This record gives sequence, structure tokens and C-alpha cells, in this order.
Amino acid sequence: MPLYFDNELKSPEQSSTSLVAWHKQLNIFAVAYKLTNGGTFYVYNKDGQIIASKSEVERKAEITSFSWHLERQLLAVGWSTGELFIWNNIEKVVNNVKSVHDKPITTLSWSGPKLASADKGGAFAIWKIDGLGRSQSDPIYKHNFEIAITSCISKSHGNTSHLSITNLAKAAVSGDQIALDLFADFNSGFNSRMKLPQKDGESFFLGTDDGKVFYVNDKGEKNECVSLECSIKQLLHSKDGKYLVAMSSDLQVVKCRVNDLDKLEEVERVKFSGQGSNAHIAWVGKTLLAAATSDHALRLWDLETGDNFSLPLHENLGFSPTERIITVDYMPTKGYIGASTNNNKLAVWMSQPQMKGKSDPENCWKCLPAIDIKVCATQLQWNATTPIMAIASDTSAWILTEQQANFCISQTMVATQTGQQQVSIDFIGNKSTEEDLGFSGLSLSPEKDKPITTGQPSGGHCKITTHISYSGMDIASEHLAVWNKTTVEIYQLLSSTQSNYVGTFNCASMSSALHDNSFFSVDTEKEGQPKVLVRNFQGIVKQLLAIPEADGEPIMISTSADYMVVATNIGCIRVYDLSRRDAKPHSSNKNLTEFIENFGQINYLSCSPNGSKVAVLCNKDSGVPDTKLYVYDIETNKLQNFDFATGFSDDDDLACDSGPKTDIEQSKCDAAWEVSGRYPTSVHWDVCESRLLSCQAENLKNPPKTNAGQKRKKSDSDSVIEMKNKLTAKVIVVSLFSTPDHGLMLQDAFEKRHHQTDLIGVKIPYFYFNQSSSTDMKEVASGKQSQDVMSRKIMRDFVGLDSTDASAQNAMLNFSYHLTAGDMDEAFKAIKLIKGSRVWESMARMCVKSRRLDVAQVCLANMGHARGVRAVREAEKEPERNARVARLALELKMNDEAERLYIDCKRYDLLNHFYQATGQWKKALETSETRDRIHLRSTYYNYAKHLETIGDLSDAIVHYEKSGTHHFEVPRMLFDELDMLEAYVMKSKDRKFRKWWAQYMESTGDMDSALKFYKQAADPLSLVRVYSYCGQLDKASEVANETGDRAACFHLARQYEQNDDIKQAIHFFTRAMAYGNAIRICKEHGFEDQLMNLALLSSPNDMMEAARHYEERPDTIDKSVMLYHKAGHFSKAVELAFEYEQFGALELISNDLDENTDPILLARCAEFFAQNGQHDRAVSLLVAAKKYTEAITICSDNSVRLDEELVEKLTVPKDDPMSSKQRHQLLIHLGDCCMKQGEYHLACKKYTQASDRDKAMRALLKSGDTEKIIFFAGVSRQRNIYVMAANYLQSLDWRKEPEVMKNIISFYTKGKAFDSLASFYDACAQVEIDEYQNYEKAVGALTEAFKCLTKAKMPDKTKQENKITDLKSKIAIIKKFITTRRLFDTDPNEGVKQCLGLLQDSDLNASVRYGDVYGILIEYYAAQQNYERAYQYVQELRQRMPKIQMSFFINMRTIQDVHDAVGAPLDGPDNYAHEGLDGDDMQNGSDIDEEDSEVHEEIYQENTDPAQMVRASFAYR
Repeated sequence: MPLYFDNELKSPEQSSTSLVAWHKQLNIFAVAYKLTNGGTFYVYNKDGQIIASKSEVERKAEITSFSWHLERQLLAVGWSTGELFIWNNIEKVVNNVKSVHDKPITTLSWSGPKLASADKGGAFAIWKIDGLGRSQSDPIYKHNFEIAITSCISKSHGNTSHLSITNLAKAAVSGDQIALDLFADFNSGFNSRMKLPQKDGESFFLGTDDGKVFYVNDKGEKNECVSLECSIKQLLHSKDGKYLVAMSSDLQVVKCRVNDLDKLEEVERVKFSGQGSNAHIAWVGKTLLAAATSDHALRLWDLETGDNFSLPLHENLGFSPTERIITVDYMPTKGYIGASTNNNKLAVWMSQPQMKGKSDPENCWKCLPAIDIKVCATQLQWNATTPIMAIASDTSAWILTEQQANFCISQTMVATQTGQQQVSIDFIGNKSTEEDLGFSGLSLSPEKDKPITTGQPSGGHCKITTHISYSGMDIASEHLAVWNKTTVEIYQLLSSTQSNYVGTFNCASMSSALHDNSFFSVDTEKEGQPKVLVRNFQGIVKQLLAIPEADGEPIMISTSADYMVVATNIGCIRVYDLSRRDAKPHSSNKNLTEFIENFGQINYLSCSPNGSKVAVLCNKDSGVPDTKLYVYDIETNKLQNFDFATGFSDDDDLACDSGPKTDIEQSKCDAAWEVSGRYPTSVHWDVCESRLLSCQAENLKNPPKTNAGQKRKKSDSDSVIEMKNKLTAKVIVVSLFSTPDHGLMLQDAFEKRHHQTDLIGVKIPYFYFNQSSSTDMKEVASGKQSQDVMSRKIMRDFVGLDSTDASAQNAMLNFSYHLTAGDMDEAFKAIKLIKGSRVWESMARMCVKSRRLDVAQVCLANMGHARGVRAVREAEKEPERNARVARLALELKMNDEAERLYIDCKRYDLLNHFYQATGQWKKALETSETRDRIHLRSTYYNYAKHLETIGDLSDAIVHYEKSGTHHFEVPRMLFDELDMLEAYVMKSKDRKFRKWWAQYMESTGDMDSALKFYKQAADPLSLVRVYSYCGQLDKASEVANETGDRAACFHLARQYEQNDDIKQAIHFFTRAMAYGNAIRICKEHGFEDQLMNLALLSSPNDMMEAARHYEERPDTIDKSVMLYHKAGHFSKAVELAFEYEQFGALELISNDLDENTDPILLARCAEFFAQNGQHDRAVSLLVAAKKYTEAITICSDNSVRLDEELVEKLTVPKDDPMSSKQRHQLLIHLGDCCMKQGEYHLACKKYTQASDRDKAMRALLKSGDTEKIIFFAGVSRQRNIYVMAANYLQSLDWRKEPEVMKNIISFYTKGKAFDSLASFYDACAQVEIDEYQNYEKAVGALTEAFKCLTKAKMPDKTKQENKITDLKSKIAIIKKFITTRRLFDTDPNEGVKQCLGLLQDSDLNASVRYGDVYGILIEYYAAQQNYERAYQYVQELRQRMPKIQMSFFINMRTIQDVHDAVGAPLDGPDNYAHEGLDGDDMQNGSDIDEEDSEVHEEIYQENTDPAQMVRASFAYR
């Protein structure tokens, strides 16, 4: 709860205050004073201390206007004489501006480095001011409006930037004066993150005394924007730059919208009512305007929505009915509105979140009790960053400082500050003994508040009025100490009615504490660094606790029971034992920076009552509050922590475990998620229990995502159904256990109530809170406003327990502690002796929170709650743990908890049932409509039943209709209210209701009404029935014919049959499609002409009945066969067809026969068709009868054409019971038929299915399909298949198809037919010699043939040896020829000798052609121009081979040259030219040969492997 203290500022003698202005960024403000013969101003800091009061700023004139620069410490001051200067608050110097004013300056306004000034004479100027406050000699722009300018503001552009401390420091180091000022102010501690407005343009809005508003842009151009009737009193421009507001002296306010072109568009004008012309307006939000019009209420106007409301001054808060508000100001950072009144009072409204169920905007503002400010304020202004207000009156200046109320708690008392010099004391018990400190745990939860009233408090209540205004307090044992910056006062509190003032002494301390008869303080006035001093109550120092310099300077102390903890500025802590005469160290110094990363400074400190643990809250080094609570365990020298951002401690594995969890683990995750996204602001140990501590935590702006909370998202459609399992309040209270094995364990959390401001402390079994005065309007109106300043909440685990039963409380504490730690054995030991059912019920409620159903069953059993035990056991079938826990909560009447659990586990079906059972029908309907639509109709039905029981019949009808049960339920419900029922039926257009009413009318005998409503209900059957009853068969016939309703026609046909009108009966039976009845009466009455038609339209059974009727007569056998056929009775139809030789019908019947027909019947029909030459139809029927052998035989004997479809039908399925041998024989037979008809592919397929691959290959070979032959050989993988395929491929032109040659070699190799492969290679070699004269490649091919021949396993070994010998000889001769040919490049003579030697070999021509040898000799001698010798060899070659084609071996040009040289004619040109070449070709023959030779060489030169050479050669060809 905030308290406000006012202090008068030191001012010049005989002065009065005129103006006051805070700096927008820094904690400094200026006050203008009127002196007896002039004026001056002082600059103060936030504490009200003067920091600037130079005589240079004093003038013989009054200050009429002044304004701070938005960023720098520059104050522009305007005087009544027109003088203008800039005060540099850093340099403490005055910078005069060459003013253009000769009248009093009325207004000053900054816009970045530009300053606008205006006076009463209408002069307006814009100046450029540098960073030191110096101006240019002349203004940038100036205008003369010739009328007094009353107001001037700069145009806002609505953009701000946030500057972090890091960037601020960098800018300050680089020499930026603004950053240096802000950084210096940051170091003073007022803020760690500042907002720096970006520089606006040089545009201004002006208001004049004649009611006009002008706009002056950055080019100095002025434009009139708005005109009012009276003088402009005030101008305001919204921060987003969207709106401009002008108020005139007659309280007329105009709202204008500023567009992108800086044009004003007037939107609205309003006239405020008030009791005077002194009105003041101020922004109190983004677009919310507040107006103080000397009225009893503050008026607010939302410019965005147009809404307006007022905030009145309530008498219960200390205001009088005649009090008037005269001025107003707003503090955006805190959301405070401050308004002064004419009765020297200050009203402060605090913005607060809109409360649930209150949609009025005035409920968003909470008014504090009236603050007495001792003067009538004419002007007030909030500091922009801290809640400090500067107040100016006609006589003096004041500052009003907000201070949070002090409070403290001990084992015996709770003290709360209620005023500047008031303390409220509540006695809560006696001092605990050592046995009392043996508690070991507890469980906490929000329950009903139990405030301590001033009339009958728990242990008494008293109030103390101190002699000093104090800023700190502490209590211990029976003493109270209060202090401020200089003085300490001590009081003795013996009882609620007896208190003594002990004494006072001077002490300047930054932190103090009280223990028994000693006062501890961190003294700042002693020499050297601060020390911890121990004084008695007379102020005499009796002990000095020295802190080593290495541990830093002490900044904070805190006491608890008989222990005190001291913290230093560098994070060291030490605990002292105070139980003896002198304070003794209880622990060594511990530096927290060893445990905490990015440690900044300790914010909050608390020691456990047994001195074993210290709880610490701190800031990070960036100034941001740490989200973790740290507890240092002195005994184990370990630092425990709990992170409020995630809800887990760092040691908890569940924080990063996203896998499946047990019930206990999931309950911990749920509890962690409830408190996540926060940071701690205070921590308190229980005053008696050393393992329990409680924290107050607030929301983070950007909470991190956690595993525990990732699965929970609030849907946009949630309205009544909210995510109640997430604590949504801004501030919550969290309790934890500090355990030796598990660290800090979350026990419970709850939201603070709106009237509870701070957690004072904890003493089992209560939480104690400081509370604000009630501002609930109902309480204010009734005068029941509470004046209590402290309230308490009983811990959930102790609800129903006798507060005087120490043993029960002890057992409950132990149970809760061990339950939280997961030690169930110890938990049950703690409660085994408890007998009271209320205690067991409290523990069962605790199990709901901890999700421990096993423990809950024990508690319910001890309570004797048999129904609850049965319910929990029945709930075990539910798969969701929270659903089972919710069932337990229902048995314990914890409806809110059950609702939250059902929502959490998304069991909306159970939630819907819960809402219905508890009468929350609105929620039940919304749940079923949005989440549980499968039960929507049943929910409507149940709600309608509920409405029926309470007599709300109209709403019941609506919900019966929604449930879809209204056709039955509404008539039932209204049966006793016939008038109401008739009206409902008449109003409803539902045919079912009209039919119901018609039936009711019929039951009463009113046939005319019945017929009327049957017509409206469109019920032909009922109409026909009533008409028939009334004997009006003609009308009944008309209805039946018109509607064609089968039921109506059938009913009418029965009526006609009873009346012996057979034709009409047959007609309506036919319309009703009751052909059986029509056939029946046709047979009975001899209507043969209609019988056949009806039979064809009827069902198979009726057809067979008619067929049997026709079968009895020989002349109608054809009709009988047809009907049997149509009815699907093929056997009977075929039998009759054969018997009476109805062969035409038999052909028609055979078309419908299939495999489902009797095989005997199929065989009989097939035999008939075979005898009549219709073999294809016979085959189809035999296939259907699965007589494959006969079918294939007919195909073979009668050459029935086979196609793929028929062949597949003739193929015996694999699942046929026929033996595999028989199946294979049939497949081979079928394949033979295919071969006979030339269907080789089908034959191959059947042979393959019969596993006869040889026949299959032969079939393919006959087909000549090379691609399939190659494929089949590859997949068959049989030697003989490979050989057959290779033999086939050799029959192709493999010389032009390299891929074929490759497959030949591959298949021979895979088939291991090496002799055949050798023969193939031999043929390849011969091709190389005969066609290309390429003996090198031929040698390679012969070598491959030799290798294959050596691998071959021929049956005739002698023949194999002879072939090998021949190959060797052939290879040797060819190699010798190759060698000889190469000698002509190195030793031609030797080459000639070798050639002559080869020609002498009788076996030469078998290996090397004579033409090739003679060709070498002829070419050589021709090249040597020995043409005679060359001609000699030409003639010799002709003699040896008369028919040789000479040009194949020798270049035609060489032959021509030889003959020309010797003078011999070229006889017999056919012996020289290639076959098919003409004369021109013969002339170019040499070129062709050379070109071919080059290509050959190019192809083969890179292939070394003989087999590859052969392939490459044929690839070229």
C-alpha cells in the first residue's frame, strides 16, 4: 500500500511560487519564484535538495514561462520583459538569447534542438540551440500574429526508441552529452532502461487569444487550422500524432484529427461544465483525456471511442461534498492520475486491470484515500520516472513522495505503517520455544480471508504514533523500532493496552534491524567504509561487527529469531548468532558470485529462524531482476535455487524432460506451469519453521516457453471456459519447501486478492497481508468500508483444524512436508495417530492439489467416506489422471478445483456433466456447443427437462426443439394444456405436429378436422384410410392416384379387393408395387393377359410362382422358361428348354451362365453347342464349368481361335484342386495349341508356366522377337537357353549391331559353350582380315578364341587339340606378318626378305592373304620409284590369283603410277576396281581407303583387350 509524504521546498525569502516543471528524462525539476522586486528560479533534485540557485538568474522581472529541453539539461526561461535565456544546468551558466520579444513571453516549447517562443504581442520565433544552450544571433523563422499567443506545442511524430544501458554507455564514452547526462542519472539508480524520444521536426501548433489555432511547419509557413469562440487556453497533441485537442477559456474543447499531410480535420466539439473558467486538461492515456473543471468529479473523455465518464471524490475516502478539483496531471510509467482540490487535498487514482464482471471504464481506476498537502495547489506535475510530485501554490512549493508502507513480522507481533507517523500493531502469539521450532513442513493454498479487526483481534491490537516521520521499522520480542535517515525511536509493547516510549538516538544507516535489546545498523557516518554497529536502546555502541575489505561494504542486514544475516555490495553474506550477549559469527563469509552467473547486486535478504539457511533475491549485472530465488544452505555449503520463469529448479530433471511422465512428475509439471513466467519480488521465512518460505512473484513481460506449458494454449473461442489452471493475476504468492535432498520444492501458489497489497510474512497456520482501504463502490455507498490494514489467510491444509491443537498441526505439517518430498512412508507415520475426521478431510483436500489418489483413499477411509472411496475406485477407469483427481475433488465438494481439472485434461464431456449436476446450465450449454458437441442434443434435452420441472414451459419447448425430441416431448408436456398445445401446433409448420393433432382429432371422432390436418401434414395413407372408413372410395382413389404413395395405394387396393372390384385392386396393387398380391388375384380370377406383365415386374419369387403356373399348361412353356430364366433359376429353365426343345431360349440362357452355375448344367449346354458346331460357345461354357481338358481338346481339334483372354481363361488357376502334374500337362497342351496357331508369345508364356523353358525358348525363337529372346535368356539362367539364344543371335547381322555381338559373347560365356565362343572369335578375326585388313585386331580375336578353346570341354579331345594347333599356327603366321610390315619403317631390306619368305610358305593363304603381302612389296617399290620391280610383283600376284580384286589390297593411284611408268596398259579394270564403283569412284578410291584406314586406327588404338577390340570394331561398323 503506497503512502504519501509531503515536504516543503527551501525557497527564497519573501517569495511566492509561480511555476514548476520537471525534466522529461532526469530526476530534476525547476520552480519559478516571484520576489518582492523581481523573480528567480531554483533547480531541485528528486529529494527536494537545491542543486542550482545562482544570483545570475535573478532578474527585476517575473518569470512568465519556462521549459526543459526534452533530453539535455537546458532550461529555457522567458520573462515578463520579453527577455529569453537558456540555463545550462551542467555548466551552471546563463546563455542569453537575442530576443525579438518586447512583451511578456507567454509560452516556450522545444522540438529537438529547436526552441519556439511567443509573447503577448503576437511575436513568434523559432531558435536553434546547440548542446551547450547557445543560440544563433537571429531566429530561424519569426512571425507576428498581432494577437497574444496563449499556447504553443511541438508536433509529435509518435515514434520513440528504447536505449539500453549498453548503448547508452557507449554513447556517453564517445562524448555524447545527452547520453552522458542520462547515464549519470542511470547510475543514480532511478531506471535501468530509458526511453529517448527521437527528435521531432520543427513544426508547432499555436493558440491565440482570439480563439484560433495555427500550424507552423518546418519551412516557417503558417496556416490557420481551427477557430473557437474564446481564447485558446490549452493545446494538447497525442503522442501518436493522431489527435490535436484545443480547449478555450469557456471550456469548449475541439478534437481534431491530424492527417499525413499535416492537415487538421475537425472531428468533434464538446462543452465541459464547470464552476469556473480555470480548467486544466491532461492526457491520462494514449487517447484518454482528463479535465479538471472545478467540479466535484474528474471528467474523462476517450477520443478514440467517444466514451466519457467521471471519477468522483468519495466522502468515505476523506473528501468533502463541496470539494472541487482544480488541476490534474498524469504519470504514464505508474499509471497515476493526480488531482488537487480547493480544500488542500490531493486525489490519486491508480490504474488497475479491469476486474471480472465489471465492464465500466471507471472501474479501471482505483482512488486512494485523500492526501492532505497543507496548501491549495495551483499547479502540480509528476516526475516522469518516479512517483514524486512537485506542487506549486501561491505561497510555497512542495514535493510529495510516494513511499511503500513498511511492515514487519515477528513471532509475537505484526507491525504495519499506516501513516507518516502511525504504526498499527497486531499481537499474534507468544514467543516460540525451541520445541516450537521443530515443525518440518506445511502446505499452502488460498482460502477465505480472515482479517484481523480492530475490535477483537487474534491477540490484541494497538496503534502507535511516533515522534518522527519514519521510513523504516522492525519489531522483535516486545520492542518496536522506527527510523528515518537520521533518527531512531524505540518503543516497548507489553500488550494491546500498554506501550512505553523507550527513547531515541541519532543514527544514519542504510539498513537496520532489531533484536531483543539490541539495534543493528549499517552505519554510513563513521570513518572508513560502512560498518555494522550494535547499539543499545540509548544509542550507545556496544559492539562493532567488522567486515573484511575483501568482502566488500555491508549494504543490507536482516534478523530472524536469534540470527542475523549481513550482505555486502559484492555479494558476500555472513550469518551471526545473536542468542548470546555478543553477536558471534555463525558461518564463514560466502561470496554468491561463486554460485550465481551474471550476479549484479542483492535486492532482498532473509534468514531462516534457526540460522541454517539464507534466502536471497538479486539483480543481474545488467540491472534486470533475476528470476531465480536462491537459498544458501550453511550446513551443506550448497546453493539451492528455484527459477520462477520456468517453475523448476536447475537441478530438476523435469524442466527439460519432454517424454512421458508418472502421475507425480506430471503433477509437479502442472504446478510449475502455474507459477511460470514470473520473477520474485520478496521472500519470507516462516517465523518458526526453518524449512518453509514464501515468495511474492510478479509477471514477466516476455516469459520463456517451458516443457510444462507448451501443451497448454488458450483458444480464441474460450469464454466461459477459461484456462483456470494458470494463475493469471499480476502478483501471486508461492510457497516452497527447502529440503536437503531435493532442494527447493514447489508446494503451493495462489493469487493475491485485489485489496491485498503485500505479503508481510508467514506464521503457521496463517499468511499475513498488508491491505489497502476498500474502494468497492458497494462498500463505499453503504458506509461499510473496512479500515483494517492487515489481513490473514489460513493455509489450506489447516482449514477445519483447531488452531489450539498443536499435535494436529504438527502432524499436518509433517505430512505435508513428506508428501511434497515424495516420502510416503514418513508421511503416513506422521498422521497414523490422528483421529479427527476434519484433519483427514484436510489431508484429502491436500491430495487433490498434489494429485496423490493413493494417499487420498487412505484419508477417505479414515474419514469413513465410503461413497468417496467407491467414487475414486470407479474413476480409475478414466485414462486422464486429472479426471480421476477431479472426481475426488467433487466428493470433497471442491467444485472449483474439479472444474479446473476437467478443463486442464480437456474432458469436456465430464465437465459438461459436472455443470449440469451443479445447475450451471449456461456453462453446460456453452461447453457442449463449443467443446462437447457429441453431447449437445442430450444437454439441450436435460436442460429442457430442468426448465419443465421449474415451470418454464416456453424455454423448455425451445430446448426440446434443439434436442430434436420435441415431436414427442412437447405434446407430452402440453397434453394437459390443450389450448396451449393447439396454439403451438397451429403456430408450428412442422408436418409431424399436424399429423399428431390430426390423429388426436380422429381419436375424438372429428373426421373433418382430422382430414384437414392430414392434408396439411401431407399424409396420403391417413387420408386414404379416413376416406375409406367414411366410404368415400372415389376421393381415396383420387388421393392415391395423385400422390402415388405406395402405402396409400396398398391400403386402397385391399379395400377394393374386399369390395370385389378386382380391376381396381390389381391397378392399385400395381401402383403400390405389391406385385405378389396382384399376381395372386390374377391367378385366382383368370386375368392371364396381365399376369405375364406383372410377373416380369415382380420379384424373383413372384416370377417363379408365375412360372410354375405357366408350366402347368403346355402352350405356355415358353413363358415359363422365360420367367425361370429371369428369376435366375437357370437349371429349371434349361431343363424345360431341353425337354421341350426350346433351343432359341437355350441360346439366350447360355449368355447368362457363369462359373456360379451348376457344372453339370454347363457341361450339358457345352455338349449341345459342340454338337451343333458352336465350338467357341462350348469352350466358354466348359471353362465356366472348370473342365479345362475338354475345352483345350475342343480348341485343338476344331482350331478354335485363341486370343490372350481365352488362353487366360483356359489356364488352370494355381488354387485349383487339380494336381500340379496334370496342370503342367494341360499348360503344355495349351502351349502346343498356341504354337500350332502361331501364337508364339502365348505359347512361351504357357510353356514357362509349365516350367518347360526349352519349349518356351523355342517358341520365342520362332517368333523372332530378339528383345524378348535376350530378356528370357537373361532371366532363365540355364546353359542350354543361353546357347540357344547365342546361336539365334549369330543368325542376325551381328557385324552391324555391337549390342548383339556383346550378348553373343555373354551368352556363350554364361552357357559355358567355349568351343562355340572360340568359333565366334575366329569368325570375328576373319572379318577383320577380309573386310578391314586389320591383322592386329585379328590377332586379338584369335587370341581370345585360343583362350576359349583351351577352356572348352569337347567330347573329341583329338579334334580339340587339332583346332588348338591350327590356331597357334595361324596366330604365329599373322604375328610374323605384322612384324614384317613394321620392318619397312626401320629396315626395308629385311622387310622385303621377310615378305619373300612368307610367300614361300604354303600355308600362308590360310592365315594371311597373298594380296596383303604383295601389296606391301608393291607399295614399297612404288614409293622407291622402282616401278619395274613393282610391276613385276603385280604380274606375279595376277598369276597366283587371277581373279583377285587388286584395288582391295593396293591403292589405285599406286597401280596407275606403276603401269604408267613401265608403259603397260591397265587391262581388265574389273580386276582393280571395287564392285559397284564407277570411274569417278575409282579415281578417288585411294582417298576412301586412306580415310577408312584412319578411322579404323582411331577406333582400335585405345583398346588393348582383344575382346574389347572386336566389340569396338563392330561398333564402328
